[in-house]
Amino acid sequence: MNIDDFLKRKQFQVLDEYLTSEMNRTAGEDLVSRMKDVFEAREEEVRDWYFSNIGALGGKRPYDVCKEGNSQEVEKILSRIEHGVYS
Repeated sequence: MNIDDFLKRKQFQVLDEYLTSEMNRTAGEDLVSRMKDVFEAREEEVRDWYFSNIGALGGKRPYDVCKEGNSQEVEKILSRIEHGVYS
């Protein structure tokens, strides 16, 4: 069984829906749309990035930064990524 088969199980579908909902709630529609545009990715891939530790955010997750009310910091990182500035 590969990871995709495992993740398609019912309990993970519920988790998938919850994480997507939480991303949309904390980031907002505009920032989620921006992330999709910058990464040219599906919502699932954007969500993976959103809930991952990011060095440019001091090791925090974009999720944590947005929950703290600092979504503009995530926007700055997205602009840097979009323009190829990774340091």
